[in-house]
Amino acid sequence: MADSGGGGIGRYFTIDLHLHTNRGSADSNLSPADLIVRSRAIGIGAVCITEHDNAWNLREIEAPAAESGVVFLRGMEVTTEMGHIGVFGLSEYVGGIYKLRELRKVVDKLGGVMIANHPFRYKLDPRFSFINPDHQAIDPSRPETAAKLEIFEVCDAVETLNGACSEEENLFALRVARHLGLAEVAGSDSHSKNSVGCVTTLLDEPIASERDLIDLIKARRTRAGRGLLAGGVTPFELPA
Repeated sequence: MADSGGGGIGRYFTIDLHLHTNRGSADSNLSPADLIVRSRAIGIGAVCITEHDNAWNLREIEAPAAESGVVFLRGMEVTTEMGHIGVFGLSEYVGGIYKLRELRKVVDKLGGVMIANHPFRYKLDPRFSFINPDHQAIDPSRPETAAKLEIFEVCDAVETLNGACSEEENLFALRVARHLGLAEVAGSDSHSKNSVGCVTTLLDEPIASERDLIDLIKARRTRAGRGLLAGGVTPFELPA
């Protein structure tokens, strides 16, 4: 059961690092009002609204968000030529950041952080090889080879647990993150009410701001977990 201390489940502060609302993402049917109600109901500590290629002005929901007791933060999911990148520290879209290296320059100037979101979605299945640059599926038995992809040279963290990815894709992302020693995070990638918080990033301490979150990711003090909707959370680990 959730502690009374706002988003605490056992020893962890829980945060959904990746979701979209119909206010800023055309492919979502999750309204901001429903997000606030749902977040309070599930006892999550914080929620990050990460619209596609645009950023929220959180003052629009300041009053109802404050009443919910949940911390609401703003991020952005930037579409680049190498995949979707979760960014914190960016307050608006900047021209040219669809190029991953240019995005890195902008984020560095702002003291932000970059996350490789769902980096292996569809990329392990030969049936979807046509979407890969080399038209070859990634070998799921070779995380050390996948770790050489340029996206991991540029990002600070890996979304090792995504609520819309397969177990195989998530476990492979975790293996790559562990191979590289990158920070591990989780996000529901929710586009609807019921999936909010289905997976969460786990923190050892509460946060109150986007800067708090950035600092913890940079310090590699985050991990991926699931189980919040069942009343408890466990870290996402590789099979024994």
